[in-house]
Amino acid sequence: MIFIGKHGRMAVPRDGVRRYEGATIPIAQACGYCNGEDESKMAFGPFGYLFPDAPIAAHGPGTTARLDALAEAMVAQPALDEGHSQIPSVFTFLGQFIDHDVTANTDREAGMSVIDADEVEPLPRRTVAAHLGNLRAGALNLDSVYGGGPNMGPFAQKMQKALRFPADCAKLWIGTTAISPVGRVPIPADPAADLLRLARAISDPDPAFTEEELRCLPPELRDMFVDREDGSLRLHTAIIGDPRNDENLVVAQLHLGFLRFHNKVVDEAPRHLADVSDRSKVFTWARKMVRLHYQWIVLHDYLPAICDPGVLAGVVQSRAALYRAFCERVGTPGPGLLPVPLEFSVAAFRFGHSMVRASYDWNRYYGRPVPGVVPLAKRAGLPLLFANTGNAAEPMPLPGGGSAPRLPSHMAVEWERLVGPVTADAPDRSARRIDTMIEPPLADLANEETDTHVPGVMRHLARRNLRRGLRLNLPSGQACLAAVNATGGPQLPALDRAALVSGPAGAALEAGGFAGDTPLWVYILKEAECLGSGGRLGPLGSRLVAETLVGLLAADPGSVLNQPGTGPGGRWRPADGVAPGGIPVDSIAGLLRAAALL
Repeated sequence: MIFIGKHGRMAVPRDGVRRYEGATIPIAQACGYCNGEDESKMAFGPFGYLFPDAPIAAHGPGTTARLDALAEAMVAQPALDEGHSQIPSVFTFLGQFIDHDVTANTDREAGMSVIDADEVEPLPRRTVAAHLGNLRAGALNLDSVYGGGPNMGPFAQKMQKALRFPADCAKLWIGTTAISPVGRVPIPADPAADLLRLARAISDPDPAFTEEELRCLPPELRDMFVDREDGSLRLHTAIIGDPRNDENLVVAQLHLGFLRFHNKVVDEAPRHLADVSDRSKVFTWARKMVRLHYQWIVLHDYLPAICDPGVLAGVVQSRAALYRAFCERVGTPGPGLLPVPLEFSVAAFRFGHSMVRASYDWNRYYGRPVPGVVPLAKRAGLPLLFANTGNAAEPMPLPGGGSAPRLPSHMAVEWERLVGPVTADAPDRSARRIDTMIEPPLADLANEETDTHVPGVMRHLARRNLRRGLRLNLPSGQACLAAVNATGGPQLPALDRAALVSGPAGAALEAGGFAGDTPLWVYILKEAECLGSGGRLGPLGSRLVAETLVGLLAADPGSVLNQPGTGPGGRWRPADGVAPGGIPVDSIAGLLRAAALL
């Protein structure tokens, strides 16, 4: 279990020791997270560098200020919601969901990742690789949904048990929406359209937690459940495998889709298992099926949507040769624990920040109207989507005043507006094109830390990304490209200086001295803008993302790439899995449809 109150701020104590259940023990043992002193000792899987010997980016006095200036230039003014791609909006947040599944610990203000300083100093790569650990297993195994991990302590075990709260322990617990005065969306037909929240987990006749237990937690955990100002319980806190998946309503609703899909798979068990009396075995079987379908979606739906097709095909054909070499060099600390490249986690896979829109055609109440319904607004802005989550300071707002500790029934998503296909009459249902711009709300993120030495540093997504890349000593885009090309195979094209300094952020890039030594995150975005037509990643970005995700699957003996089945090469395919209600699950749209959400 990962315990995070807000994105980038993980509950990690300073001394690593607190009282729990009457005994003084290391807090990591009680709760299941790292102790902040030596992060590698409680980490699940390792981080490492694909190219540890790549030239170090030039830095010195003033580098941090120049990066901050570049970050400011990357904020679209005004909002550029007209920047359309052909990628359905759901893939923006499926990418975030995947990121939370495979990585944690490179975007929090603790330990090795501290960026709240006037001058951010790069750490030696050897130090980072030795001591910065991934708080996820690295594998595409949905532990963000199912919880678990080798470092489970008593409270983490209770949290995991709460995920399987129903009388049928093969199923996962799902919350219900609160009745809204304006009505509800028609899908799903049942009220199970929200995550399990603390209000339900402590009020059930057989509660998962007691109020006394929550108030006796160590301070770092108590802040997740108890308001530090007035001592009231944060009843809207989600009880899920990774609370980062409740930082915005889109990824929260996507997480809900996986919970519902799991339960639909459990309902299919009698068609596939001879004996369903042992519900723990049914759960294990269902989890395996959900993981395989999810991995298929990553490989055959998500990656083709965002990667250059030629680059992706080459990576799949080689079974991620670059990642395999990285994996052999970095090593795996135990079964199921796979290394993740920092070039991927800290830069390349953050391309999705550019795809985020300032507002969405969300549902009939916040979007294009349907007959008989008067919309509350033309679109759902990001502040609204952040407010209706457990990470918000207050419970979910109701129209006309008041609030609820659960999602109001009129706020559930209507997925057909985000899943696509993108059409000419509704181009804004696509993700934003990938470029060097982010929308203004991402420069002043809701629900983020404000009490920082450098004002607003944790609220400004571009500043965070650029400062983090400097702190963790990533190679520049040019150095990374040269290192990839030096490994052999088809040579990837380089962006010239004119391309790099073009566009709204170009002047700040040049003024900062970054045109020849470009931060990797910015280079990936600019490459997509210039070589991917804004619709998908360019060659280097595609290579780094595909190598990592395909590589994680290739290195996992139980993954969709290594599971026997009836597909080409004798490998598993969706026909070997489940089809709840006869619905094939070979895409994210199919999964949501099988979950009765589409």
